[in-house]
Amino acid sequence: MKDQQRDSLRKTILDIVAKGHIHYTDIEKKAIATCMPFVTANTFKTQFYDYLLANGYIKRVTRGVYTISERGQKLLEILP
Repeated sequence: MKDQQRDSLRKTILDIVAKGHIHYTDIEKKAIATCMPFVTANTFKTQFYDYLLANGYIKRVTRGVYTISERGQKLLEILP
């Protein structure tokens, strides 16, 4: 996946999560429905867990529910 596509997907995920506490499946459905043809369940899962969650850009509130962290808010502001 190209850097520009990754950044676009990451920004979309952060935008969704920034709106409040949201369940993983809702985040996934909304991100995949953004009409980005390169987004699949696997690319979403990789960016969500392996990048955003692992690096502290989003955090788990309760089981299956996530929110954006301060670090994630800063990343969202600098992503194109």
